[in-house]
Amino acid sequence: MVEGSKGEAYLLVDVGHVLTHAAYVARVEGVARLVAVAEASTTRTAVEGGLLDGVRRATASLELLAGRQILDRLGEVRRPSDGDGHGVDGVVVTTSLAPLLRVALVGLTEDFSLASAVRAATLPCVSLERAISLGLAERWQAADIEALLQRPPDVLVLVGGADGGPVAPLREMGETLGTAYSLLPPERRPTVVFAGNDRAYKPVAAAFAGVVEVTAVANVRPAPHKENLGGLQAELARLFGGRLCRPAGLQQLAGWAGAVPRHDLDALARTLRFVARRHSLRRGLLGVDAGANSSRALWVRPEGAALTWAAPYGVGAGLGALRALGDPTAVVRWMCRPPSWAEVWDNLSNVEVRPGVVPETDEDWDLQQAAVREALGRTWAGAHAAWAGWPGEGAAAGEAEMIVARGTVFSHARTPAQAALMLLDALEPAGLVRLALDWANLLPGLSGLAALDPEAAVQVFDNDGLLELGTLVAPRGWLREGARALRLRLLVGGEERAQVEVRAGHLCRVPLGTNERGRLELYPARGLDVGLGRRGRGGAVEVRGGALGVIVDARGRPLRLPSGDEVRSAAFEAWQQEIDTP
Repeated sequence: MVEGSKGEAYLLVDVGHVLTHAAYVARVEGVARLVAVAEASTTRTAVEGGLLDGVRRATASLELLAGRQILDRLGEVRRPSDGDGHGVDGVVVTTSLAPLLRVALVGLTEDFSLASAVRAATLPCVSLERAISLGLAERWQAADIEALLQRPPDVLVLVGGADGGPVAPLREMGETLGTAYSLLPPERRPTVVFAGNDRAYKPVAAAFAGVVEVTAVANVRPAPHKENLGGLQAELARLFGGRLCRPAGLQQLAGWAGAVPRHDLDALARTLRFVARRHSLRRGLLGVDAGANSSRALWVRPEGAALTWAAPYGVGAGLGALRALGDPTAVVRWMCRPPSWAEVWDNLSNVEVRPGVVPETDEDWDLQQAAVREALGRTWAGAHAAWAGWPGEGAAAGEAEMIVARGTVFSHARTPAQAALMLLDALEPAGLVRLALDWANLLPGLSGLAALDPEAAVQVFDNDGLLELGTLVAPRGWLREGARALRLRLLVGGEERAQVEVRAGHLCRVPLGTNERGRLELYPARGLDVGLGRRGRGGAVEVRGGALGVIVDARGRPLRLPSGDEVRSAAFEAWQQEIDTP
């Protein structure tokens, strides 16, 4: 199908490490809607047909749910759609299976060319492993060389100097690295990209002669007060695209779909940028993805590059990273009814080797939700620390106006309230924040759908894309248990809907339906800040409702868990009951 044209039906597929999700989108009375979603376990073995086997099984479930034939008798995609509603006009494939492009940067000055290179490498497909500044003395630290040799990056980016400036420092940089990498076998040598002083390219390339070829792109800092990031960004995206379909399973899937798979993190970032623009979120939104093998965080504003962060903590194979911490209390502290440490460790090991198992008992659910709190909390802590010092960005300087969460652990939660409480405990958002879930694992696929049919992508997002949980009110600060923390009054259409007093250490919900808007009057205690300028300051704000209405979290920030197993267990059970109660 030609990009930008208008079709009647589409198949969106997202291939994860454990589950493959499929969605069927079709126009209903002229409006594109999400008709059905299905999932199947991801098959990784070639004997069983590779990744395509899981995709076909998920699509077969879609056919039963939608009452449409999407595949022919041979398991191939029927296209285009016909007058009876069978077939599709396009297929979108997103996947998290392709590893991120591991990039290391080496530059002369930290505040100029290297800072620009860091901004250029801020791409969802890139894992920035190391940024090395040689400083004014242009001296190497032994630890830097050792790190680049012991774990060579996929791509080594060299930057430095304004166009037309001195060549010698860059030539010496190239000679040092060329000599170092000549000691490694060819298959372990990185791809080298030069994005510095244009006069220095030939001397740098000569320094690597016989070791690796050097690709030149536009200087990221051609002049002291001028940046040019596009060339390096395009080259990194090209290099990642070349490896995206390198695995045989993804090659086969691309041929079957008639479309090149998209990396899910990049696709998610693009959709979240649309969300930020759609809702005029000038300060930005936070996207979190709790996966089986890892957890990811994205900070997205209406304009500019998305900040991304990935950590090895997950709720499947990624549980190994939590166990490797060697601290059983890291997970146990989040459990309502904690068993012994040994039992928790054994159960985590079982889930790690069988990540597709669905929790059955209350204890299983308790353990899964405890694990995701710890995994996502550690991921957010790492991202927050990294972004706080990001040149020209500083996501930590302002609070997210909206949090969008995705992952099976959220979409399969027993209730939306349980999903919300996991987010509150793991991320500890403060102030006034809207909460939403990618309930159908749809957001990455909408990015690809937008390339095929922009109108359909917007219509599906507006009608089916997010499950809005509601607006969170979470004061910063901390009071003693039971003290009056906050008094609020909710007006809807000029009439009073509710007037509530919330005590410190507790949660409550105020009814405000999806697509409803209200005026919320807030009167916090003197020591608390609800995001209206300073501690104790009240005021009125416009809020949007959702499945949970307005959520008030008066447990304090930072969140302090009670000490003692019995007291903590009682608190968890009380919080669950409070957030589950409208």
